[in-house]
Amino acid sequence: MRGLTGDDNQKILKTSYRLSLLIANCGAAETIGETLIKPAAKIMSEVMIGDKAKQTLDRVPLSNNTVHRRIIDMANNVKQMLLSDISQSRYYALQVDDITNFANLMAFVRYEKNQEIHDDFLFCQPLLGHTTGEDIFNVMNKFMQHNKINWTKCVGISTDGAKSMVGSNKGLIAKIHCCIHREALATRKMPADLQKVLDESVKIVNYITGRPLNARLFAQMCEEMGSSHTQLLFHTDVRWLSRGKILSRLFELRQELFRVFLNDKFELKKCLHDSTWLSKLAYLADIFSILNGLNLSLQGKDISLFHVQDKVNASIEKLTLWKTRVNNGETRFPLFMNL
Repeated sequence: MRGLTGDDNQKILKTSYRLSLLIANCGAAETIGETLIKPAAKIMSEVMIGDKAKQTLDRVPLSNNTVHRRIIDMANNVKQMLLSDISQSRYYALQVDDITNFANLMAFVRYEKNQEIHDDFLFCQPLLGHTTGEDIFNVMNKFMQHNKINWTKCVGISTDGAKSMVGSNKGLIAKIHCCIHREALATRKMPADLQKVLDESVKIVNYITGRPLNARLFAQMCEEMGSSHTQLLFHTDVRWLSRGKILSRLFELRQELFRVFLNDKFELKKCLHDSTWLSKLAYLADIFSILNGLNLSLQGKDISLFHVQDKVNASIEKLTLWKTRVNNGETRFPLFMNL
């Protein structure tokens, strides 16, 4: 065969990189390039085109080490482009979650580029030792400093609400200025009587969902009564946004729960026929649902800082209006009005 030209070498290199990207995207073992892809390509080219094409494909490097090196090169290139885009953006926001079972910290970033909002995966870093707020911050801060990302451009950070994230003294947010999810922090300081209802609601839900027999009996009762739902939603304090849905479902299925508890010695069953308790439950369910709606409206690829500010301001105005109505004895909350 004739010697390779510069154009041929470029084609071979491009082919090697594109196949390495294909392997990476498929999540296949890096050895598949040499053990399957190249042999299959050679067979197809030999049968369909001829022996000369088969010999040309022999020149495409697809060994395990080569594919691995190509994937690392491409990953580093994508990382550098992302870091450059973040550095050039006027502002950015972070979404952080620690995967406790695997002791890893994941971070996503939202930033501005070409007058558009972009969302990208930023990093996944191991958490060595403990997973306290300080440990998480140290991992993040090390990444930011190493890659020269300016903290002062960070306008918000979103977390799952875990104590290590939102703890008032040692949580991650205590160390990073946060302008998003403030409503989640505010709900941690509610009046004692409402907090008591919330805690009791959680106990009722977990009493059913945490016991398979109770869950089956409850589902059967709901089916017999023709209810729209046959299950309660399991509560976890880590994800506070679940509270709105959990409390609403609990309120909707209060009659079914009362019948299930008729012959049960569960102490909190008395709450389900206490009108005062139920009114507070309905109020909490409505308030948390409203906060959920606000939170979800602040998310999305097309949401800008101006959208966020407008929605927050509108919610503040609504709170003032609701307060006036409540003081005047008027209530228009959906579930509360269904009592």
